[in-house]
Amino acid sequence: MTAKLRPIKPMKFPDLTPAETFGAKPVPKWIAPTSLLVDGTYQRDLSERSIRLIRRTIEGFRWNRYKPPIVVQTGPATLHVIDGQHTAITAATLGIPEILIMIVEADGVDERARAFVGHNSDRIVVSPFDIYKALLASGDPDAQDVDNVCKRAGVRIRVISPSSAIAEGDTAAVGLIRSLVKRRGVILARKVLQCLVRAKRAPLSGAEILATERVVCEERQGCDLEALTAVIRVEGNDGLAKALVKAKTDRTPAWREVANRYLKRLDREAAA
Repeated sequence: MTAKLRPIKPMKFPDLTPAETFGAKPVPKWIAPTSLLVDGTYQRDLSERSIRLIRRTIEGFRWNRYKPPIVVQTGPATLHVIDGQHTAITAATLGIPEILIMIVEADGVDERARAFVGHNSDRIVVSPFDIYKALLASGDPDAQDVDNVCKRAGVRIRVISPSSAIAEGDTAAVGLIRSLVKRRGVILARKVLQCLVRAKRAPLSGAEILATERVVCEERQGCDLEALTAVIRVEGNDGLAKALVKAKTDRTPAWREVANRYLKRLDREAAA
């Protein structure tokens, strides 16, 4: 067993009173996705976000990513979805004739509604950091590009909490960096991040990353990166704080105010 493999073990919680009755076990069954019903009494309508999720799933459906919908049988041929309507809609759209469901017991609309709430609240949302780690472990080429860019720039992507000790180059902005690399390519992305690391920023904030990208890739293409690094270092936390206040007052994006401060200081330094 390698160091990264860990067995599932029971945990002890002396302060808890564990459940003693669990209800009937779920029953697996293969059925046509179009035979499922959604109860609008407690189930939400499809939002724009739901439709975007369904569109993504339609393009990338794989059985090894599949999670069976949780269903209640309310009659001989009546199956209500408690959790997983997006999966069922995707399967129906793709013309998949049968999907695996798990049938559970929940008598009455109120109990089904409580089960629906439980499924949607007892769920840990996977963070962008966890997704990035998983992509990196899977050998995803885009994630590897991000990893290489960060290593060469001196950036460390990590989870940052209020009590964390933060070093120069640390950042939690994994989503922004992934977008930066995809949008600008590895060379420009590395230059953007290196400016911030060499300016001793800790942590690298999303506003600073976007502002530096704006300067390097749009407003001052081919600019002296050492001069920009010096500007970022002088601006520091004080300049960032002032930019955030102005952004809130003027209702403008924070990165734009940070970029404006960088540009004005660059111009002043060049004119001196």
